[in-house]
Amino acid sequence: MREKKTNPQTTNPPIQMNTITDYLNLPFIEVLKRLLKDAVKDCLAESGVLATLANASAKSKKRDPDGLKVTEALEFLNENGYPMKIGQLYKETSNGTIPHWKFNNKLHFKESELLSWAESRLVNGKAVGVLNAEDRPKKKGGSR
Repeated sequence: MREKKTNPQTTNPPIQMNTITDYLNLPFIEVLKRLLKDAVKDCLAESGVLATLANASAKSKKRDPDGLKVTEALEFLNENGYPMKIGQLYKETSNGTIPHWKFNNKLHFKESELLSWAESRLVNGKAVGVLNAEDRPKKKGGSR
């Protein structure tokens, strides 16, 4: 049987290179990639583009309170003490019990209306209509 030879060039050495001798052990393409990557990163940092991109991505991740999609509405309800699964959310929308809008055949919600709806369904500080594991009815009969 033949033994497989391992290629030492397939493993990536650490990114930080301190001396020229560190670069001598790498293939030319790998050295070129690292040098270009460092040069571009330094150039972008000096011009302030990286900071601008970081701020823009942080702003884009914030929710729009007037236009929540289904997954965002579900997260909002779960965060605010009204545990719900996606199937139950769809059921509430089809029954017309939860405030929602349809644009382009997609469901949209408003944060303020969801909060007032959830608060109106609270009884003694607990959500009404949500079945927890201990609230579900037990199966009848014994084990087989």
